[in-house]
Amino acid sequence: MAPAWVGVLKGKGSGGKRIGLRADMDALPMEENTNLRWRSTIPAASTAAAMTGTPTMLLAPARYLAETRNFDGTVHFIFQPAEEGLGGARA
Repeated sequence: MAPAWVGVLKGKGSGGKRIGLRADMDALPMEENTNLRWRSTIPAASTAAAMTGTPTMLLAPARYLAETRNFDGTVHFIFQPAEEGLGGARA
């Protein structure tokens, strides 16, 4: 089982507050039968639907916060694989 990827970002302040923001990043067990350039090239691993959107929705605030650091505390960005049925949350 793949481990979660965690990014840690500290703000400008010296506060001890912490928050964790999480996104799953699973592929669906199905073929992508398209010729689109962003399709999955791995057999039986489709990145359709929200599987690519969800990590992107976490990367956007991560980028903004990294650029501005206009917060007091620490943010943990958690990208979690195997969330659907393979014990990703337990791991």
